[in-house]
Amino acid sequence: MEIGKEVLYLTREDVKSVGLTMKDYIDLMEEAHRDKGNGAVTMPPKITVQPRDELFMLGMGCAVERTGAAGIKWLSGCATNRDKGLPRFTGFIIMNDLETGAPLCVMDASYVTAMRTAAVSGLALRYLANKDSRTAGVYGCGVEGRTNLEAALCECPAIGHVLAWAPRRVTVDRYVEEMREKFPGVLIEACDDPETVMREADVFLGSSPVTHGDEFKLVHAHWLKPGLTAVPVNTESHFYDDAVKAFDRVFIDDVPMFELCKSNGHYRTIGQAPPELSDLVTGRAKGRERHDERIITFTEGIGLNDVACGARILSLALEKGIGRMLPL
Repeated sequence: MEIGKEVLYLTREDVKSVGLTMKDYIDLMEEAHRDKGNGAVTMPPKITVQPRDELFMLGMGCAVERTGAAGIKWLSGCATNRDKGLPRFTGFIIMNDLETGAPLCVMDASYVTAMRTAAVSGLALRYLANKDSRTAGVYGCGVEGRTNLEAALCECPAIGHVLAWAPRRVTVDRYVEEMREKFPGVLIEACDDPETVMREADVFLGSSPVTHGDEFKLVHAHWLKPGLTAVPVNTESHFYDDAVKAFDRVFIDDVPMFELCKSNGHYRTIGQAPPELSDLVTGRAKGRERHDERIITFTEGIGLNDVACGARILSLALEKGIGRMLPL
């Protein structure tokens, strides 16, 4: 590859074909958050452009000193794309050379986003979940509902029962059918009652879109099972204030992003910023201390995750001759 003269282009199928497994993505997230905890990461808060209520665009940049990885993800989300036969999330990850700044690669971001988001959930479960967790509860049965379940089963292999709920029953039924085929050794059931899902869950996976206000809140404190480990990827959108306060321990992925979300009306019952996952990985924060602790991790999504994955994908693509080289 001639740096500064050409760039590698990777389609969604190219990105998938490099062969990274969910465990690989979780291991990558562990390495990346260790770098973050060790101060080897330069990363501003994400840039948000929202021209309409149903459309947002995000810029998420990062550089990692230890690995030399640098780049940015430009991702859009449009709630009305389903009506046009398009995916909700589309975008690119652009990788740059940390010495010259020259672009090295442009790759599809949608598959990476789904996998790395779930992998961060998997990382939280690796450090915080009870190892005998047997039942997973799922709210939201879209792409990330699928990848989050894969990550949970990777890190909590004792899970043998999954209860899934979403507002549209047809969505849940499709999810159950696909997940039963993918994980034939696990009992996966649709549930019409979100309360039952939460009351039974040892591990909770929430992947519905982020919402503001109380219009989509469901979960009260008395629904929460002792020993629950919750890893929602949509802030506290489904949790009433009493439920958030009922958790014994709270973790986040990034303090600046937590503060930004707090300034926008989220996390109103949480005062000081909780410890980060990077604190867990580096040993500055303790993981689960009691079997009956209720623990929740809020992950906003940070550019580090995308750049760490993008660097590994680029390396494997070059090694395997995947993708198309384009002139600059």
